Amino acid sequence: MLFPTYSFLIFFILTFSLGISLKKQVNLYKPFLLLVNLIFYFFWGLNFLSGLLISIGINYGILWGLKNNSKFSKFWLILGITFNILYLGTFKYYNFFVDSFLAIFDFLPPVSNFQPLEILVPVGVSFYTFRMISHLVDCYRKILAFPRWIDYIIYISYFPQIAAGPIARAKEFYKQLNSSQKYNYKIEEVIVLILSGLFKKYTLSSFLFNFTQLPFSDPNSYSRWDLILAAISYSCLIYVDFSGYSDLSNAISSVFGFRPIQNFNSPYRAFSLQEFWHRWHISLSEWLRDYLYIPLGGNRRGKIRKYFNIFLTFLIGGFWHGAGLNFIVWGGLHGLGLGINHYFKEEIFPKINQPQNSILSVLIQILNWGLTFGFVTVTWIFFQSPNIETALNFIQGIWNSPVQIIQFNVWQLYLVIFMILVLINFYGEAITLTLIRLLSLKNIFFRVVLISGFVYSILMLGPNSVPPFIYFNF
Repeated sequence: MLFPTYSFLIFFILTFSLGISLKKQVNLYKPFLLLVNLIFYFFWGLNFLSGLLISIGINYGILWGLKNNSKFSKFWLILGITFNILYLGTFKYYNFFVDSFLAIFDFLPPVSNFQPLEILVPVGVSFYTFRMISHLVDCYRKILAFPRWIDYIIYISYFPQIAAGPIARAKEFYKQLNSSQKYNYKIEEVIVLILSGLFKKYTLSSFLFNFTQLPFSDPNSYSRWDLILAAISYSCLIYVDFSGYSDLSNAISSVFGFRPIQNFNSPYRAFSLQEFWHRWHISLSEWLRDYLYIPLGGNRRGKIRKYFNIFLTFLIGGFWHGAGLNFIVWGGLHGLGLGINHYFKEEIFPKINQPQNSILSVLIQILNWGLTFGFVTVTWIFFQSPNIETALNFIQGIWNSPVQIIQFNVWQLYLVIFMILVLINFYGEAITLTLIRLLSLKNIFFRVVLISGFVYSILMLGPNSVPPFIYFNF
């Protein structure tokens, strides 16, 4: 059940109408919210729901063992992490490892006859598995107390976030869940989040989708300029698609009584790769920092170890996104780029006198922005391509393509790219605040006309069918 669909609209109206009077009655709101979560996930399939509940049950049992066997707490921690990695790996990486094994040992008769399994990956398995791991680690560190079973199930299965995040922290979630004073949202802020999410996903993402599918599957059929436009279009597409989902998720969370989680902060206005990862998919970046980078040693064991930890963190983060060499290369390139970024920031730039000329400073900033966006865009090619060979063909085509006919030279594409890279990333916050102020005016007629105009424009500019969210694949 996708957010920007009529079926979800009906689901949301029914659940919100029933739950609005229960929010302050914690003992009644919890069972209601649990039921809503399970019904929502049931729409993806009974098998997926069964797998989710089995995983929740096993993890809760491990948490119980961690609570009641303090002498063996490390054993329970290792057992829990191992189970979750195996659970996630079975669905996402089983065939990857089997295919890799077959490619290496295909000369052996028993191996050559072995057939991989057809495994459907449950929606949101990567995200709810990460929640389970972080919850387990926080209990081991005594950051969290042993939760009530209903609290734990609601946290893991929370429907606005289960499919593609953001990855909420259990401590903050439980605090809001068990308080009768739910998040006191402002309706105009929620409306702006909904309009923003719909505009990004339903209009912009759906439009860009048509310019990114064929070039990434068959780059040899497109000109150099088409491939450049396709790469930039995908950079814009994945941003508006995922941040649009996050906007809708935060809007729904707000009306259900939970504080929104900032997951994107104008990432394409970043002037360095380090800044980009402080602005992009923030909840995942912080999760990787707290539960992978820091446990690996962080920056506490010398500079060489620090750079290695950064590289390994992003290598694993890349593999988390998908079972393929292209995702590993994508993560490895970002790990390498961040290591270089840290080195220059800490070792080179402090020794260079900063230019006093304002024009020169602006030019350096523009150069930094161009290098950052260019690097991110090139690495997205590996992320989007079906395999490493296609990604390399894509990059080679940008360098020297035999095709001369340009197919994507349309003014609407240039307008959308400008809108995303400039208006949304550099002026998005100002536009948001302006809309909130306009919707805060007391003139109800003006507010109704304004909202109706936005909704009508979004629907008229949008497609007949909405492509699935990109991060539902992960």
